[in-house]
Amino acid sequence: MNTEHIIQQAANWLTRLHDEDVSEADRQAFNTWCQADPRHAVAIERMRVLWGHFDALPAQPARIALNRAFAPQRSRGLQVLGLLGVLLCGWVGLERAPVWMADQRTGVGERRQIALEDGSRLQLNSNSAVDVKFDGHQRVIELLQGELWVEVAKDAQRPFVVRTDQGTATALGTRYLVKRAENGSTVVTVIESSVAVKGEGAEGVKVAAGQRSVLEHGRARPPQAIGNTDPDAWTRGLLKVNDQPLSDVLQTLAGYRHGLVRFDAQALKDLRVSGVFKLDDTAAALAALADNLPIQVEYFTDLLVLVKPR
Repeated sequence: MNTEHIIQQAANWLTRLHDEDVSEADRQAFNTWCQADPRHAVAIERMRVLWGHFDALPAQPARIALNRAFAPQRSRGLQVLGLLGVLLCGWVGLERAPVWMADQRTGVGERRQIALEDGSRLQLNSNSAVDVKFDGHQRVIELLQGELWVEVAKDAQRPFVVRTDQGTATALGTRYLVKRAENGSTVVTVIESSVAVKGEGAEGVKVAAGQRSVLEHGRARPPQAIGNTDPDAWTRGLLKVNDQPLSDVLQTLAGYRHGLVRFDAQALKDLRVSGVFKLDDTAAALAALADNLPIQVEYFTDLLVLVKPR
């Protein structure tokens, strides 16, 4: 799990703990989360220091606290929140220095096409970063964060490899996608021809067009068919879904927005989505979901969106 995701979880917990209806079960779940990973406790302590001004607020729903904090008449609150944003950005930058120093990267909501010196083409998805390492023996793309699409130019003398900390995806043909998932795994999806997927020190698998394999714990899972999906639709600025859980769709849209999109996946578990949405207009996508599903979308400035059952 990357640092940015831990920061988001810490913010979610602090918001929840300031709600007046917080339960003992919530507090126990929070304690369990803190103990699950040493980084969780560090994130909470740092954020508590940064958000110390909220401690003076009376116990009340987070909605009221946020409304007051962002109200125009509370200019001092805005200044404090602005400073918080700067400090958080500085923290993330320090924690993830290799990403900021990457050869190529994209911001949140940005996609970029890159022409490589060998004639291959890359496209980086939102909030992604790569290092490019070409020499006389091999062509290596280090995927540091996010997702990439690659169309490989043939070169019999130099293999083309996309590498993450979970393993490698070596092109045996032309087009494929590699994604670093939030749970730490790497997902390799093949669009054309085939790709050799191999974990560190483990036996690899061959993934054909229309299949994907997941690299996890240094091992490649057997390939699975991707079914009736369009996995590289994002390269055209689209999100195409066919009977997918709403929570998965919201998670994807959140990756194209600054700030947080908060929702309770359990409360939305029975809702599924089919459709086509523009990734460059997530507000329109959220509005379309609210028009067609029994959900309510609430904005607390552009920095926080809450989605809940209607």
